[in-house]
Amino acid sequence: MTRAFVPALLAVLFVLAAVFYLIPGVTHPLVSDSPTAIHVKHAILFAGLAVLSLVWARFAANATR
Repeated sequence: MTRAFVPALLAVLFVLAAVFYLIPGVTHPLVSDSPTAIHVKHAILFAGLAVLSLVWARFAANATR
């Protein structure tokens, strides 16, 4: 298993979380009001974390060479 596997897996999980927060009608954890509404700020946060995880994976892949 390479060092880039963990950050790549985290990126996939963050993308799934971003999509989850864009689905209306589902109770979303980590929100203070109207848990069944769309939460764009949370989706943007998780999308940003996914991008950072992909950058981390790229650096980890270069470090193993």
